[in-house]
Amino acid sequence: MAVVSDAGEPLSPQAADLVRRIARVILDEPADLMADVQAAVSAAADEPLRSEPVLAAEVAASTRANVLHWAAGILNDPAGRVPANLSPEVLGIAREAFRRGIEQTVYSTYHAGQNVVWTYWMRTAFALSSDPAVLRPALAAGSESVAGFVEDMVAALSEQLRRERAQLARSSHERRFEVVSLLLDSAPITTARASAQLDYDLRRRHTAAALWTDPGRPDQAALAQAADALGPATGARQVLTVIASSSSVWAWLAAAADTGAGAIAAATAAHPAVRIAVGPIGAGVDGFRRSHFDAVATQRLMSRRPDLRVASFADVQLVALALQDEQRAREFVARTLGKLTDADPELRDTLCVYIGEQFSAARAARALYTHRNTVLNRLQRAERLLPLPLAGHGLEVGVALEIAQWLGTQPGGATHDR
Repeated sequence: MAVVSDAGEPLSPQAADLVRRIARVILDEPADLMADVQAAVSAAADEPLRSEPVLAAEVAASTRANVLHWAAGILNDPAGRVPANLSPEVLGIAREAFRRGIEQTVYSTYHAGQNVVWTYWMRTAFALSSDPAVLRPALAAGSESVAGFVEDMVAALSEQLRRERAQLARSSHERRFEVVSLLLDSAPITTARASAQLDYDLRRRHTAAALWTDPGRPDQAALAQAADALGPATGARQVLTVIASSSSVWAWLAAAADTGAGAIAAATAAHPAVRIAVGPIGAGVDGFRRSHFDAVATQRLMSRRPDLRVASFADVQLVALALQDEQRAREFVARTLGKLTDADPELRDTLCVYIGEQFSAARAARALYTHRNTVLNRLQRAERLLPLPLAGHGLEVGVALEIAQWLGTQPGGATHDR
């Protein structure tokens, strides 16, 4: 009964026997084949793998192991698909290529070796048989088998090294998370030791940031890319990042020049699903700790404002203080704003901008992109709803309007990254 190859090509007993005979020749490691395949692989490899003696020897060992593994596989099952070879010598040099950022050379060398082995397979087949009915399926079996083996090797190596890199990254973040947790808990760890373990100078000035995505749709890739963008955008001397959960990352920027929310928002605009809370600048280990806690406090406040993507503690510290007693804050807002609390959001927006522009109707009009008379009309309507006149109570009204935004008592107001 004929054996059927992996690609569906029937192999008669005679063809299967020829396949096995060729495989045995290859397993004897003929000098011409091994020299040719090593030369082809070396030529296809990038320079470090050719010129450094140890690396060149590892390339040769990997090549030999793969040729013999494949030949043994097709000898055992002439019609089957030879499984990938992830032996230590094969994985070792592949890891080195990936570590050096020349992973494409791995694919090139495998295809170069495939071409040499296939040429040798054909030459040996014709030397061992002259029967077309036997040669054709045996040649097809060799061609399909070596091509499938190379395809599976490239896929298996890519997946294996992807998993190893991911595990290494997780391990690195886990180690950093442990040290950071000790620092945040004020545990007895010296600044020098923590700095060395984090590879981050804790003696500098720090600005902490908390980055997160929707927990229902966590995206660590977007978080990592957004965190990576913070360093260049802020001019930070160093950036420390730690995976805090499946949907959040903590970051610290050392000696950053510009940590304003505007700069942060612009730098991470390519990642709209990533939200960022920024702490104030602090010096040394205490500053490292305080900036983080203030960033987390800002993050907690931002949970009330899904429309706000980026905010800094400087923007919200007054609200954070007021909301430590939320019930009293609500009473303050109701008492200060009166009927304005539930009025047209446009009136509150205009009054808030007017106060922010230091009670200048002209500047408020420019900020709102509207006519000065429109601003004055809205202000008159808003003042009629206030329990007390705006004159002499502007600070209280401004604070109440700001708190109202975070309490959710100001529906519909436009909010931007600040």
